[in-house]
Amino acid sequence: MTKLRAIIIGCSFVCLGLRAQGSGAGASSQDLSEQMVAEQRHFLQCLAVVYSPAFWISYNDSLYFRAKNEAQARQLQAMKADRSKYVALTNRETRHELAANGIAASGIRGTWQRKILLPLSTTNQDLTPTLGRPLRILPRYKVLQSLAEGDALLQDDHATYFVMDFGRGAEDASGTNALLIKEGIKAYSEGGEFKTVEAFEDVSLSKEEKGVLNRVAAAFQMQAAALGREIAAPKASEEFEDCKARARDSNPYMEYLLAKCYLDGKGTEKDEKLGMEWMTRAAKSGSGDAIAYLEKLARKAP
Repeated sequence: MTKLRAIIIGCSFVCLGLRAQGSGAGASSQDLSEQMVAEQRHFLQCLAVVYSPAFWISYNDSLYFRAKNEAQARQLQAMKADRSKYVALTNRETRHELAANGIAASGIRGTWQRKILLPLSTTNQDLTPTLGRPLRILPRYKVLQSLAEGDALLQDDHATYFVMDFGRGAEDASGTNALLIKEGIKAYSEGGEFKTVEAFEDVSLSKEEKGVLNRVAAAFQMQAAALGREIAAPKASEEFEDCKARARDSNPYMEYLLAKCYLDGKGTEKDEKLGMEWMTRAAKSGSGDAIAYLEKLARKAP
């Protein structure tokens, strides 16, 4: 988290001029810092989606990012459109560093890190490796025959497929959503005669590969949540001070809200003793919420 905050602070100075040029008016460093935090949080949320196993395939000992259906493609386009509106987080180097730090924070080995994040380049705009070869998806299939060396014959409603390295995927036995890349034509023997069918490579993620990507996505989610709390903290603090001021005017509802702030640690340090004092005071002042809270607490007591 310290490293993440350092990135935010460092970028504030880089992006200050960009904000002023784009808006035609000056912006305070505080406003810019808040904008940077909000955009970094959104970017981390996008990365959590991008590094979900649902968007990856495994081919020739490498991992590749790609949308597998129209719904995923629309989701990626929507995130891209949102990122195009950034006014603070516009530096590619900073975005790459955010991605690299999040991946490193997941604790996966360096070999995995290099598989899922491309080096920063002036010519390449992508963070993730991609593969341009067509992907064949079999929504439903059955295994006709298991062959030598991990190969298999699969069949759906349209054809029979020779699939190499079948069974490497974590869900290959499910009979749904086989992910295949065509490699050519393969001949095999059946009942003493040779047959030829289209040959494919199984590119489903293995259990280990899915686990790695899940760890990375979780790391990005945690970092985004931490920035979300940072964004919410000033507002919560303001609400707490407002409740505290109005509660002193013997306002039963504000006394109840102040009690909740202390009990939940919202906008202030958590203080259960002080929270219960204010909750009791609110109930005596006639707050129905406070009375209901204390009654519910009494029912739970042993």
